[in-house]
Amino acid sequence: MKKILHFIFLFFLIFSGGQQENVKKLKINYKNTVANCIILSKQGDQEKKKPLLFFCQGSMARPLKIIADDASYPLLPFDSNILLEKYHIVMVSKPGIPLEENIKNLKEDYTYPKEGLPPKEYILNNNLDYYYKRNNFVLKELYKQPWADPEKTVAAGHSEGSYIALEMAVHNKKISHLIYSGGNPLGRMMSIIHQTRQNPKEEEIWHTENLDFWRETVANKDKTAYDKENTSYYNYSLSQDFTNDLLRLKIPVLVTYGTKDQNGIFNDYLNVLTIKGGKNNFIFKSYFNCDHNFFPVDKNLKPNYDVDNWNEVAKFWSRWLQ
Repeated sequence: MKKILHFIFLFFLIFSGGQQENVKKLKINYKNTVANCIILSKQGDQEKKKPLLFFCQGSMARPLKIIADDASYPLLPFDSNILLEKYHIVMVSKPGIPLEENIKNLKEDYTYPKEGLPPKEYILNNNLDYYYKRNNFVLKELYKQPWADPEKTVAAGHSEGSYIALEMAVHNKKISHLIYSGGNPLGRMMSIIHQTRQNPKEEEIWHTENLDFWRETVANKDKTAYDKENTSYYNYSLSQDFTNDLLRLKIPVLVTYGTKDQNGIFNDYLNVLTIKGGKNNFIFKSYFNCDHNFFPVDKNLKPNYDVDNWNEVAKFWSRWLQ
């Protein structure tokens, strides 16, 4: 089960260069945690008043900025300059996880710390409710800055970040646009089950294990535990049926996804619902024969990591926002 969860929600780091952004760091206290913020701006525009694009981090206990002795890895999976002409990009680190960390102090999957479980602050707050409420609080504080234009705000997220961006938009009237990328409108548990069913080597016991995991999740959703990285409430909070929240939105919504992503068919289903309900504020952009992170796949669904489509995805986001 752990292997399935890890495989589905791994957000690949894209090792690309050439980004010419200015980086500003802020600390904002939220309840009993500290929100470590990074604001990316176009060089020379860091004090220029612009709308905010809040990019929600994906899953796992990863620092926002990963550094090595001879390099610094990019903060985003695409060239930030694609969006920085019109926006300041906001990102916030996971609770209890360093804003930046050397790769030698991380596990092979770039999570913190190198040995053992993440800090209790992370484990306790790593859930959908905490993230969207914290992020909306951060936005409220950032609007006080002279360089933040509150008249237009974009909430964007990929994979786990898509759910966070969605709930930010549902609960914050200041958010004017939503980019919902690579999410599953029926929630995380359905992604896990669907991936199991699509595995050519599927065994029926896998499906039984999935449902046993879900029963345990529901039974323990209100319990606080620090003996594992993801609490039952973490999985429970991400396994809602999000279709009602999506369909109630009246702001412009862009849905992007790969057609070979385990979540792809569920976004097709959402498209069916929007057509049925006459929801003209939705735009759907699918990337044919691409996986969860927009890499093209072969007939065996093996990704080709030499072909990176993330910049093309970001360019479409930019065109749509204009």
